[in-house]
Amino acid sequence: MVCLGCIGCNPPAAEFETVKVCKQVATASSLYTICRLTFGTKTVNKIISATLLPLFMGLLVVGCGGASGPKTLEDGETLRVIASTPHLASLAMAIAGEDAKVELLPGEGGNPHEYEPTISDRRRLQESHLLLVNGLALEPFDAVKLAESARVTLVDCSAGIPESWLLDGHEEEEGEEHADEHAGHDHGHGHEHEGEHNPHVWLSTEGAIYQAEAITEAMAKMDSANADSYRKRLVEVKASLTGLRDEFKPRVAELKKRRFVSNHDAFPYFAREFGLEQVGVVQRTPGATPTVQERREIELLLAEGGAEAIFMEPGFDDSASRAIAESSKLPLATLDPFGVGKPGPQALQDVFRKNLETVLKTLGE
Repeated sequence: MVCLGCIGCNPPAAEFETVKVCKQVATASSLYTICRLTFGTKTVNKIISATLLPLFMGLLVVGCGGASGPKTLEDGETLRVIASTPHLASLAMAIAGEDAKVELLPGEGGNPHEYEPTISDRRRLQESHLLLVNGLALEPFDAVKLAESARVTLVDCSAGIPESWLLDGHEEEEGEEHADEHAGHDHGHGHEHEGEHNPHVWLSTEGAIYQAEAITEAMAKMDSANADSYRKRLVEVKASLTGLRDEFKPRVAELKKRRFVSNHDAFPYFAREFGLEQVGVVQRTPGATPTVQERREIELLLAEGGAEAIFMEPGFDDSASRAIAESSKLPLATLDPFGVGKPGPQALQDVFRKNLETVLKTLGE
């Protein structure tokens, strides 16, 4: 029998796969044996059935973390934050400074659309206080159950974004002229997320600021001693992001070419903010090779002059994008949705700058 890794037990890593019983179960078993030898089996069984069994079960549930609720920050303890994506970890690092410890839940380089927490990831989560998730059905795992089992506070970083600001999860916003021109054609825009809205909000500076505000408030609530410092750093993060937007938006506005196809449906918020048009995607489902029909639809769109560039993405198979770009004779470049990569206090801003410079170079040719 292998230990299931109860949260309350927390056995050392070297013992994790070999511990045969939960420590709480072992304790209850030892008590039972002592009582049975002292008072007799029949007497003890009657007492247990009538009174002690419910008590033992309650202790087991509490001991294994099922009913004690999220842990709080103890005096002198450093706030520990763990994030489901590199962009959330980066925002949290910028806000935390030296006052909190922030780490990434998935291993670097993993696709956030396919990630499932490993045993090692769950054990790291047990040592944390806050779990940051993007929400909007980006994460494929059950974040609520994961947070409850680890006794951490779950922070949905998109929960406070006004619904009117969010874009539909199955179809990019397009210019009215383009929509009318291609009426009647299903070009397969968008890909399947279980949520109602597109989850890639952080690829707009405004969306990233919404999420930074949610992170700040969660950290300040958990760690009130450093709340002022967190909020001060939030001001700096917001200034950095709005500065990037104000620097590049006038330059992008001068472009005569604005329409592009991306590898998957990651850039509608980015496109809206900077006056671009994401008119199609190569992979409707992230990581999945497009079907013959889907590829024909994209090629038809391009043949009709519906796009002026194709953008690949790190972390995804780019063979289909390369083949379509070659057949359509369109320029091919890379835009980074920051689904993979190493987080850092300025990492998201660096991704924004690089993406915007790529857009200027590719669509400005």
